Amino acid sequence: MRVSPLAAGLLSVLLAGGCSPEPKPKSFRVSGEAKFNGQPIPYGEVLFTPDGAQGNSGPQGIATIKDGKYDTASADGKGVAGGPTVVRVTGLDKQGGKLLCEFEYKVDLPRADSTHNTQEPGPKAAPPPKKATPEI
Repeated sequence: MRVSPLAAGLLSVLLAGGCSPEPKPKSFRVSGEAKFNGQPIPYGEVLFTPDGAQGNSGPQGIATIKDGKYDTASADGKGVAGGPTVVRVTGLDKQGGKLLCEFEYKVDLPRADSTHNTQEPGPKAAPPPKKATPEI
């Protein structure tokens, strides 16, 4: 069976178009300060996870904290998807050292390079005192 050059060319274009790789999701640089109890965290990590419960998806980002600062563009960092995000901070007293803090919170990050200072969650509110009921 003989295939015309036009048919062969059309077939190769169709096959090549179907095999092209998906475009890589856009990620953004986020940097800032990391503090706990008002003091810079000596060492640790900041993990940025798109909040799927809010319909966000994309790459998860991570950055190392050094001397109270982090940057997802550093040699060991990864960019962030932006949008509704769950931020998890793990702080140590030194590299490989004792755990100082671990906290998580939600934030809506811009879909652009930005600065974001980590914030420890405030103390949980104590439940209101129960009213005494008189005995009968």
